[in-house]
Parts: sequence; structure tokens; C-alpha cells
Amino acid sequence: MHRWILPWLPYFRNESALGTMFTDIRRSLKKTLSFISKHEPDDVAFFRSCIATLSAWQKLFEESTIFSLTSESVTPRFARCLARVPIEFSNDKQLWDQINTLFDYFDAGLMSEDEFLSLMEGEILASWAYTLHCATLEEKQLNLSGIAKFYSVWKERVFGQLSKCTKSQLALRGDLMVCRLFYGGLEMIRALIDSDKARHSRFMPPNPQDCNYRIALMHRSKAKKPVQAQPNVVSSQSQRKSQVNGNVASFAEVVGDFARQHDISFYPKVGSNSTKDGKKVFMFGDHPVYFDNNVLFTLRGAAWQPISLEHLAQAS
Repeated sequence: MHRWILPWLPYFRNESALGTMFTDIRRSLKKTLSFISKHEPDDVAFFRSCIATLSAWQKLFEESTIFSLTSESVTPRFARCLARVPIEFSNDKQLWDQINTLFDYFDAGLMSEDEFLSLMEGEILASWAYTLHCATLEEKQLNLSGIAKFYSVWKERVFGQLSKCTKSQLALRGDLMVCRLFYGGLEMIRALIDSDKARHSRFMPPNPQDCNYRIALMHRSKAKKPVQAQPNVVSSQSQRKSQVNGNVASFAEVVGDFARQHDISFYPKVGSNSTKDGKKVFMFGDHPVYFDNNVLFTLRGAAWQPISLEHLAQAS
């Protein structure tokens, strides 16, 4: 009675309050997820609690609202959790709980397909491909049967069997980037069998330290946008700068995309104090920020300090 009925009575007694009901519920759900996150140190237990919390409201809210709550309160922790999962060449040692929980979360209809695929690509499969590549370089103790088993176990886990695929496995089967990673892995094994070092080197995956879900999500978002011709007004000097400083430009796009998703202004600062140690300063809402080796810094008092995008968004 006190928990499920009495809190709703003011809304039904006052018709004008019905208009704010959904906003109030959404705000309460966000606070609930934040509370669980602060008081539940175990990642898998936190994700399971979020599934139970949000699933109860799926019929009331539009899918986009549930996805937004997940994006703001759950996905960043998924990314941190998955980034810590070691990819073990020995399949007996591999931990699957965190990955299985991500599959269950997406299968429950609580996360957008782009975020799910970006988490798998940026935080898990990039490391898997790199581990596979390193295993094929072991010339002294080459374990071809172990390499083949490592590939096949992960292929079955990710893609499943066509006759009984889950929603998550069907999404992974249909994703071009995920299929490219597995195709590259298969070609590495074939090149190894044929002793073709030149072909093997062509399929070297990127270093996992250069990959994460935000960069993967940014690439997916850009791929979906229609390409528009733009006038070539960039000077050759600016082009050279962007080539030399390519990592900063990419990370700036990630931050800019994150800001747009959260309705926060993001633009280069002009005038005085527009650079920090030679690096361009941007305004993220009311907060000046700059990037150094894909680390975000903001000005707190008189000192520049590193900060995560999530904490910066909460402070904006």
C-alpha cells in the first residue's frame, strides 16, 4: 500500500500533475540506478539489478527512454567492467560472466543495438583479435590446434548456432565490423598454415589500447550519417596539423558526440587561455577542457585535473 498505491494518488487527484508523471518517474529511475551503482560494488550484481529495475517499466516508457537511461547510467560501467576482462588463450581460464550479462542485458531489450555492438567491438573483440594475433607469432611453441580451438570457441560464443541464435547473437552476426574481426582472425590462421608472412601481416589488428566503445560508437554514428560534400577551405597547414595530431582530433569527435547526446554545448575556446601547453582548449558546457593522449582534463580551481566524461556531464 505505502510503496505501490499511496505515492500515485496525488497524480490521479490532480489531472494537471499527470503531465509531469512520466518525467518524475524517469527522474526517480535515474536516481535509483545511481543509488544501486554507488552501493553495489559487484559489477555483475549491479547489471542484474538494473535489468530487474528497468524491465518493470518497459511497457510504460518508449524504447528510446529506456535506452537513454541505460546509456547514461549503465553503459559506462559496462565499458569499464568489460575493459578489465582478460582474454585468455586457454579457454578453460576464460571468464564469461561479464560478457554473458551484457548479452542478457541486450536480450532484455534495455540497450540500443549500436551501444551493444560498440561495447563488444571496442572492449572485448579488439582484445580477442589481438590475443589471437599474438598467439600466431609464437614461432618456438606454436600451438596450431590451440589456436584453432581458441577461434572456434569464441566464434560459437559470439555467433551461436543459426537454428537457435539469441537476439544478441543475431545482432553480432549481422554486424560488418564484428564479422571483419572474425574474418581477419580466420585469414591469420590460414596464412599461418601456408607460412605466408606477408599475408599474415596484412591482418594485424589494432592495439586494444587504441580501441574502446566510445570510439567504436563514434564510427558507427558517422557511418550512418549521409556523406555531404563540403567546400575545401582547410589550409594545407591545418591539414598537416590534423594529421600530426590525429589522435586528439578523433578523441575530440568522441567528446563532441557525447556532448550532443546529452544536450551539452561543446566548442573550441577563443581568445585568452584558449590553449594549455600547446593543446587546444574546448568548452564543455561551462567547463574548459583539453585532451592529452586521449585523457580528458578540466580546470578545477587553479589546477587542471583528469576527469571522466560521465563525471563531467554530471557537473555540467
